[in-house]
Amino acid sequence: MNINIAIAEDDPFTRNQYVQRFSFFNHINIVAIAENGRELLEKIAALSSDRRPTIVLMDIEMPVLSGIEATSQLKDRFPEVEVMMLTVFQDDEKIFQSVQAGASGYLLKDCSTDDLVQAIEELHQGGVPLAKSIARKVLQFMRDSQTQRKSSTSAEAFQLTNREIEVLELIVRDEKEYAIAQALFISPATVHTHVKNIYRKLQVHSRGGVVKAALDHGLVGDNPPSRKSRTKK
Repeated sequence: MNINIAIAEDDPFTRNQYVQRFSFFNHINIVAIAENGRELLEKIAALSSDRRPTIVLMDIEMPVLSGIEATSQLKDRFPEVEVMMLTVFQDDEKIFQSVQAGASGYLLKDCSTDDLVQAIEELHQGGVPLAKSIARKVLQFMRDSQTQRKSSTSAEAFQLTNREIEVLELIVRDEKEYAIAQALFISPATVHTHVKNIYRKLQVHSRGGVVKAALDHGLVGDNPPSRKSRTKK
């Protein structure tokens, strides 16, 4: 099993480290090395189809063209090439931007050589290698996104306002109207009005009915924000 790889990394020391690390593995062939995303795209385009990399090891933070931008352009031009991000970052936003751009793997640069080679082999065989810490973030993001989409759709169906959803979340947590007023920095009278509107829109007549409807229709997340996390409006 021979695997052609390309490396995009702006730090010369790290580039040389990769070359040294892979020199002990005869089945891994480095066909291109680039200092930035633009140079990577140019070098891959210049290769014949049989010499193109199967996998690109992509740094995120690079000058001229970042790893995320390069990944997006690479997948547009050469969709068969798989991209594995190698970075020191565990930044949630960059992780999900990388996945959206088309990356199929995400490892931290401090991983061992054996782990890196195993990940390359896994990706070559159709797997999705992710560092454990990254995998947990991706899984949590997917769960949160699913809950948020469900909640948003249901809230629209019942025509609940953002403020009514906040009040509803606190009702589900069994907070009384006075406590809700304190948590949201509004008057108890205003809370009472929101509660009446929630009852009317959900077509219920009791707190129990509100809670049941909220849970049945996914109107609140699994972990409604605490009062400390709320800002004054």
